[in-house]
Amino acid sequence: MTILQIQGLTFLRVKSIFAMVIVAVMVALGGSILFQSFAPIDNEAQQIALEEKCQKIATEGFKIQVKYSEINFDTMPKEDADTLKHLDDLWINDCVTKLPGEKIFEIAEKAEQDYFSGE
Repeated sequence: MTILQIQGLTFLRVKSIFAMVIVAVMVALGGSILFQSFAPIDNEAQQIALEEKCQKIATEGFKIQVKYSEINFDTMPKEDADTLKHLDDLWINDCVTKLPGEKIFEIAEKAEQDYFSGE
């Protein structure tokens, strides 16, 4: 094989790997959308209660995060590190997995706005 043939095969392999990655991402996104459509929150009151809970989690987490220029659990006081880890677990398990991404961003932005406006 010549060098051009080898380079051509390498290019085709890279191209096919890239295509497989794109397909995997599309399948993951499709699965996420499908999962959300089969597992909606049925009751509007439950939705509101969950959003309020997530707002409290985000607000408390943000208050701790702004105390530190960089989040490093090894250098933070143990109480703050433990609280932040707990809030992070709640945020992921109770909010990110159950609410649409748009709502998650709204909640996070509101937590930041409330903190800086003094609310």
